Amino acid sequence: MQIDPRTVARDIPGIFDEIFPQLTPGIVAHFNSCAETFPIEALPPALLSQSTLQRAMLFELGYTVGERLLVGAKIDWAECFEATLKRQRVYFDAVLPEKLDAGDQVLAEIIGRNLSTGLAGMGCQRGLPIVLRPNIPGLEWISSGFGDFSIERTLIEVKCTAKRFSSSDYRQVAIYWLLSFAAAVEGRGEEWQDFVLLNPRSGDKVSMHFDAFLAVISSGRTKIDILQLFQSLVASRHTR
Repeated sequence: MQIDPRTVARDIPGIFDEIFPQLTPGIVAHFNSCAETFPIEALPPALLSQSTLQRAMLFELGYTVGERLLVGAKIDWAECFEATLKRQRVYFDAVLPEKLDAGDQVLAEIIGRNLSTGLAGMGCQRGLPIVLRPNIPGLEWISSGFGDFSIERTLIEVKCTAKRFSSSDYRQVAIYWLLSFAAAVEGRGEEWQDFVLLNPRSGDKVSMHFDAFLAVISSGRTKIDILQLFQSLVASRHTR
């Protein structure tokens, strides 16, 4: 059975403990302490408390709105809602509400505008276009998938929570790098060079070169060492 790389990063224990033993809560806190901020509009607390929409669904809806705004499209709520539900069902047991309240639309539009403005600013700063849903190559029993956004060889992953970025967020970009590096070694893709974790709710942004990130979390292993260990773990799990 093919498993999505996001699921590998979130739900399969053991792999990351062996490959990246230094990705500890203390290191995660250190990475988060290096976060920059970008301008956002805050979500109205009253509207947020009144919303009955699943939080994951609400913020995925905001993400979908942000995608549309980024490409200059109008917000079609019916289409945005359908696209959001389709994406959520890939990873979660999404629950379809009976209706989309006006307050949910306000919240989703704020998130979407925060996201599109932040991404557009990054694109303008670099003079490069934003790529939507960049391809994430698969390997063995890990299926191919899609990231959130990218600029050239910089991976951009969006997280929309009230908390700081978590260890699972860093594991996710690590698995995406690993899959890209495996593809690059095999001549079927390019390696991600940098990553950005972006939160359009809090305005937090962590940007790192993968080389610096790996030097901290990989316990001194080279990229080839990391890949070989990963491939051995992937192969051994497949034979169980």
